[in-house]
Amino acid sequence: MKPRKLLPRVIVIVIILLFAGYYLFPTLRFGNLTDTEEKISREVAEEMGVNYAYVIENLNKDESILRDKLAETKDLNDEQRKSITEKLDYLQGELRDDIGKYRKSAVKKGLDLQGGMHLLLEVDVVQLMRNLARQRDTKLENILVKIDNELNENPQANFNELVVQVFKKENLKLSQYFGEAGESDATVLSYLSKQADDAINRSLEILRNRIDQFGVSEPSIQKQGSRRIVLELPGVQDPSRARDLIGRTALLEFKLLIDPEKAQQFLKDVDAYLAERNKSTDSTSFETVEATTTEEAEETIAEDDAFDFSAEVEGDTGVGAESDTGTVDFEIAEEAPLTSLLRGVRGDIAVPAENLQQVRSIFADPGIDKILPDGSEILWSAKPEAAGDGKEYYLFYVLKSEAELLGSALSDARVDIGSGYNNPGRAGQPVVSLSMNRQGARKFARVTGANIDKRLAIVLDDKVYMAPNIRSKIPNGRAIIEGTANVDEANDLAIVLRAGALPTSVIVEEERTVGPSLGRDSIQKGTNSAIIGIVLVIIFMVIYYGMSGVIANIALLLNIALIFAGLSFFGAMGMGATLSLPGIAGIILTIGMAVDANVLIFERIREELDTGKTVWHAISAGYDRAFTTILDANVTTLIAALVLLQFGTGPIKGFAVTLAIGIVCSLFTAIVVTRLIFDYITSKKTLTRLSI
Repeated sequence: MKPRKLLPRVIVIVIILLFAGYYLFPTLRFGNLTDTEEKISREVAEEMGVNYAYVIENLNKDESILRDKLAETKDLNDEQRKSITEKLDYLQGELRDDIGKYRKSAVKKGLDLQGGMHLLLEVDVVQLMRNLARQRDTKLENILVKIDNELNENPQANFNELVVQVFKKENLKLSQYFGEAGESDATVLSYLSKQADDAINRSLEILRNRIDQFGVSEPSIQKQGSRRIVLELPGVQDPSRARDLIGRTALLEFKLLIDPEKAQQFLKDVDAYLAERNKSTDSTSFETVEATTTEEAEETIAEDDAFDFSAEVEGDTGVGAESDTGTVDFEIAEEAPLTSLLRGVRGDIAVPAENLQQVRSIFADPGIDKILPDGSEILWSAKPEAAGDGKEYYLFYVLKSEAELLGSALSDARVDIGSGYNNPGRAGQPVVSLSMNRQGARKFARVTGANIDKRLAIVLDDKVYMAPNIRSKIPNGRAIIEGTANVDEANDLAIVLRAGALPTSVIVEEERTVGPSLGRDSIQKGTNSAIIGIVLVIIFMVIYYGMSGVIANIALLLNIALIFAGLSFFGAMGMGATLSLPGIAGIILTIGMAVDANVLIFERIREELDTGKTVWHAISAGYDRAFTTILDANVTTLIAALVLLQFGTGPIKGFAVTLAIGIVCSLFTAIVVTRLIFDYITSKKTLTRLSI
């Protein structure tokens, strides 16, 4: 009797191999420049007089880093500067777009492998209580000092229990200082807990905004316990700058957009500047932008519903982002290096995702600052916009530099359900309600009253979240933001808006800096260990099991490839899978475990052959009888890995990730792949003996 139905198993394995190849390629491409790209990068490093590693490190960060370095470099003539600029245009334009596509899907390396900063931050809940108190006196201050001392002595102490305990010792009710007068301790405690949770969520949002601006790739930001935040910033080698950036308070601003006529004239002036610059430059392969056709530049995007920012005033339409403002009309000249890359989306100037780096590179040119209208600046949207054609577009705005109103004027931002008063079609949809304090409301009324039919942008950390039209004066400092997709998105926006006025400070409890050389040494030693382990296992299997050992070795190599593909997949899905030093240890452990299943199977097959069974029947019986033992052993190990993954942090979690992925992959390769190879061999000819 011969084995049958090989094709379905072949199809499954081929699909899995294609899947693995798809997720492995970004890692290989992201980590390796082509010969041409490496040559250009070395030329830039040599001409600028900097290390090659410095150029490579900053290629995928802020465009201005290398350009600022070029501006600071002396002893370069105009011809040399122009040559370097052209090469940077290529490296940070076409190449950066190419590399950027693969970064998200590449295997993410942990802090211990690429160097950087580790920070443990704690939200100052005692200061938060101080800020929330209805009244402050010496007695309250003494109580807060006691709570603070207890938390310092025992960081793992339960905050709620500690507050109740201290107040009881003082024979005081919480409602004397917090919440509403006469409320029970349980009610006030629930209020304080909610405010503490809200404070840490707002702190997380601020930190994400700051780190995005810092240009850190693959940062890790997560809660630890009830009031701590763990930050890992790979590649950061300037701790003082990072601390300064993280420690700042998020800045919320309301800024007016400049007049549309001035914005369009600015775009024309940029086109003229770039066209003149390009005329004076010989045609090379390092052009900054590639102009598209006039037809493409003039295309419009189907209009979607826009956000609505409207007043809660009877008979008052307030402020709104109107969706019928039409598209931007670009007057495209014959040579339009900038505007040919832009599109009009719902009345805003938009950049297709594929043109984003080219446009950013243009705006990084120091000459553009001289063209900007006086007292204005360029800011980008906080997130891409989806248009009717299914593509993503990034909006940019030309705004007045001076803010009309700061986030200090905002007293609250909360999620409500809209009544549909201004737009019946949005009745029952989640909205974000904004409230200004007394001084802010007066100023907001003046700003909205004096700028009717103009646009007011909501800016947080130099990113524009929306820029609605002012429809009428808003006298009471209350407004709503409509158009969020769901309650979660509305809640996120409310957190972002409230983040402009951080309720309490964030304390740096722990800081560690890992040097890049240590990371490179770790990778090298880990790689050497893995290679030595693989070679020794391969030699042992071939010597001890002959050709069957070769089949097990094929499965072993496939298993390692699948582990890296799994790391890449889960990392791309945002599940926090990173390759760390303990993770490399997990891979090395998996190398041994990967052949363990085959050892059990082969020993079973040997026993069956000794009883006089044919080769095919011995193979079949060996796999069937070893399967239960293999499954039990691997499932118990997998359970342990999942427990470590759930409750572990840092190095423990890195080890658990690779171990869990490795166990699943080894089960597949040891049982399915090797069985298929044996079945294929026995289906081709009848074996009288087996090399095992």
